[in-house]
Amino acid sequence: MGSRNGDNPHIGIVGAGVSGLRCADILLSHGFKVTILEARNRIGGRICQSDELGYTVDIGPNWIHTWDSGDVHPILKLAVETQTPLHHWNGKQLIYNSSGNKVPEEKSERLSTLLWEIIEKAFKTSEAAREKDKGKSIPREESLYDFISKRATEELEDEEDRQVLIQMSEMWGAYVGEPVWKQSLRFAWMEECCGGEEVFVESSYSAILDRIAKAATEQAEVILNAKVTSINTAHHDKSQKKAILRIENGNEYKFDQVVMATPLGWLQKNMDSFEPALPSRLSSAFHNLKLSQLEKVFITFPSAFWISDTTADSFPAYTNWLTPSYAHDTNPHGWPQEIWNLAALAAPNKHPTILFYLYGDCSRHIVNAIHGRPKAENFTFLRDFFQPYYSRLPGYDVASEACIPKAILATEWLKDDLCGNASYCNFQVGVEEADQDILTIRQGCVDRGLWFCGEHAAPFEESGTVAGAYLSGESVGRRIVELYKDESNTAE
Repeated sequence: MGSRNGDNPHIGIVGAGVSGLRCADILLSHGFKVTILEARNRIGGRICQSDELGYTVDIGPNWIHTWDSGDVHPILKLAVETQTPLHHWNGKQLIYNSSGNKVPEEKSERLSTLLWEIIEKAFKTSEAAREKDKGKSIPREESLYDFISKRATEELEDEEDRQVLIQMSEMWGAYVGEPVWKQSLRFAWMEECCGGEEVFVESSYSAILDRIAKAATEQAEVILNAKVTSINTAHHDKSQKKAILRIENGNEYKFDQVVMATPLGWLQKNMDSFEPALPSRLSSAFHNLKLSQLEKVFITFPSAFWISDTTADSFPAYTNWLTPSYAHDTNPHGWPQEIWNLAALAAPNKHPTILFYLYGDCSRHIVNAIHGRPKAENFTFLRDFFQPYYSRLPGYDVASEACIPKAILATEWLKDDLCGNASYCNFQVGVEEADQDILTIRQGCVDRGLWFCGEHAAPFEESGTVAGAYLSGESVGRRIVELYKDESNTAE
């Protein structure tokens, strides 16, 4: 292996998130020289933590979504190797209807089971259309919500049951970051990872990240606070094979190959950083994929008032307030809400905390309301916004100090420019060829020494996940290794 000047090839990686770090790991293991340019003052990208609640929580990913392919799931494997504690939820749920009353347990379980059966049918319908005619038999404007609504009418005679099931389906948005009526039915098969087993990271992703980053931090040159402003591959020809990266302070770096491990949102907003411009098919592929918005709000109380000694193990992991009609002042749009009970985790990660997942317009509303404001004002705003929901939990007493929030932490990924002010890729109604768009991004511009990896260039079953980013970086690393093997064999 060697570059045309006889030295080991020097690969530049833009972004020290999971995909960039995994790509570096592969390259370093084959003797490449690697430099990582990271715009933040830390590595990890969207994997990061906060201690604002008085203990550590992930403000990026919390979950590991596994698949049924028979292969070992890479992130689950790393979690086990690093002895990262994982939580398997008890499968119980507590549902409140749009009037704020509890849905009977029998009814919620029956409708939840039916809903997941319908979603599974949607996956199969989408996959069958893919195999038949590349999905063309499903209109591009047809949504997952349309499919669920039609099936609810066919499966349920009771109108109230139909309405509850359809409202329950809205919480699919908390999986993919946008409402269910925006989700493309044609490409529902690309979200099938959400239907597999899911485990929750009890402590944080930090040990997993450290393992992924080990080779890069020990063997690569990692330059922090290095925001790339220009990616020039104009001189990447057969004689020179050099790409030039310029960062915000004016420094320039030359590489044999460049791997863009930046988020999709950043790429969409910085297409003019590429010199010359990217090929039209690649550029359109980036813009054809949509972005989701997922935010989180952690609310910690003096004690977990919603559970008792007798209900601690059996209290539902998941609580959902369906399309609330009782919070007109704070939630006139009736955005549904959901929480996960973090008091169910094992010590020392067990805390009297409920975790709200917000998506779409609700998440944008919350972040726009709190961004740049004093913490005390934000605490009051968030307490008042979520009080109509947690006040319906069992054990709530307005006069009890145990029911008054002690600390609140809200994420603000919407305001993160390095993420492109968004979360992750999303396959929305109207998209024509989402799978081909991802394949185009995966291919990159090999002739220009320009490669792309990330959750938006992942294996189809892992789009939008940590595992997807990891596998995407691994794939690009292996392809670069093979490229130089092929060149070496040709030279011989």
